[in-house]
Amino acid sequence: MIDGAPLDIVPDDPALRLRPAGPGDEPFLRHLFAEVRTGQLTATGLPGPIVGQIVAQQFRSQTAGYAAQFPDAISLILTRDDVAIGRLLLHCASERWHIIDIALLPAECGRGAGTEIFGALEASARQRGVGALALSVFANNLAAHRFYLRRGFSGTGQAGVAHIAMRKDLV
Repeated sequence: MIDGAPLDIVPDDPALRLRPAGPGDEPFLRHLFAEVRTGQLTATGLPGPIVGQIVAQQFRSQTAGYAAQFPDAISLILTRDDVAIGRLLLHCASERWHIIDIALLPAECGRGAGTEIFGALEASARQRGVGALALSVFANNLAAHRFYLRRGFSGTGQAGVAHIAMRKDLV
């Protein structure tokens, strides 16, 4: 809900839907985080148990950090045919929507879900008169950076040491 109105981000693909995350989604969110991060850490050559410990600690840290920085964020689960495949964490202000986090299971990447969600997100923001979408991306995540550029985002500078801030004006 935003300002008492339901959040209406509806992809064109009828198989894809966003629904509010609930307490029962925590196991999926842990799994999603591990799927995304484990591959990154495994490349360092660390042993599996250590990677598992680091991923669990990073999940707890990220969850607490986002809750502290964005207490009013909306957490949504992306489903394909009612099966959870991703998450969107969104902070909605009247002038700008900030995409705090978006993640898809690796097996879902490249299947159009990200494009659908960003299209629906933009349409919903425009309908509400929001002026811009904003996000930050890991500087070394070149695939995500290219995806955002293709969606019309442009870099606005560094967001901390490891991130690039990006924005798409809607008006």
